[in-house]
Amino acid sequence: MKRITAALAATAASLMLLTGCGSGAPSGSASSSGAEAGGQAGAKDSAGADSGELQTVRVAAVPVVDVAAIYLGEEKGFFAEKGLTIDIQFTPGSSISIPALLQDQYDMVYTGSVNAYQARETGLPVIAVAEGGRTTGDPGEDHGGIVVPEDSEIQDAGDLEGQSVAVNAVKGLHEAAIRQSVKKAGGDPDLVEFLELPLPDMQPALERGSVDAISTSEPFLGNAKDAGHRLIADPYIDVDPEFVTAVYLTSEQKWAEDPQTVKDFVEVVKQSQEYATEHPDEFRTELSNFTEIDPETAETMILTKFGWGFPEQAMRRGAEATEEAGIIEDAGAGLDGLVVDVLE
Repeated sequence: MKRITAALAATAASLMLLTGCGSGAPSGSASSSGAEAGGQAGAKDSAGADSGELQTVRVAAVPVVDVAAIYLGEEKGFFAEKGLTIDIQFTPGSSISIPALLQDQYDMVYTGSVNAYQARETGLPVIAVAEGGRTTGDPGEDHGGIVVPEDSEIQDAGDLEGQSVAVNAVKGLHEAAIRQSVKKAGGDPDLVEFLELPLPDMQPALERGSVDAISTSEPFLGNAKDAGHRLIADPYIDVDPEFVTAVYLTSEQKWAEDPQTVKDFVEVVKQSQEYATEHPDEFRTELSNFTEIDPETAETMILTKFGWGFPEQAMRRGAEATEEAGIIEDAGAGLDGLVVDVLE
């Protein structure tokens, strides 16, 4: 992982309110990674001729399920066919990666949609050019959910009033979504106590009685259900059945100065996600290559759904949920200019 300069550190410090990371999916090894690309296509030089070398696209991400799709795309040679290779650097989250993007340390950043709304509302010149992942839209079969002990008196999200719920980041993606679940079930989300815990620590805390409920993601969600704990709500779906949980950001400067590379990258992300959807076994195998998810767990966990086109209603509902959670002040400002269709 690249060392942050003093100037970048100052920028990052001013943005520490950018919350959460990615889609809240599982952490693995935090070491940086860049797969070797196959294929024969080369990068283009300034004159448009084939240079014979692959152009590196620097991607900041967190080691989560969604990112496995572009690892798979690199492995299958999709990036090389466009004259590209990817260098994926794992960062703690958007409070580091977004400032680094604006300092030209990265070309792309994978981040949670809530973080993207925050960044745009604060006036940062970033744009969302590709979806990173969505809810499955299938109740009881989503990759994120709220879980309580089997013998808990809590029956639905409305019963979370006055109760404590663990989230991986206060004022982050999970909190914004949970609030929608509570509201939908007739409860008051302002009466819920949100406690910040790392995803791997949530189930032990639930079993000790340290929290009343946990909002978690695969593979931890599946582990909790296998242990007999009970799913009471699907918060991502409660935001919107097509809720976009994560996006790929680039800077307005990068888009203005090098639109072809941005377009090529986005085309390959789309191709990689479609391939991952059509070949789930290969997608699951890729998970074990860069996360700490063991192969047996990867075989049964619920996978992220990939979609395309930033559905207008789902993006608006995501921004509204972010505003209602007090993470941003104005949903319109969070959305304004955020999404750019680079493939039109």
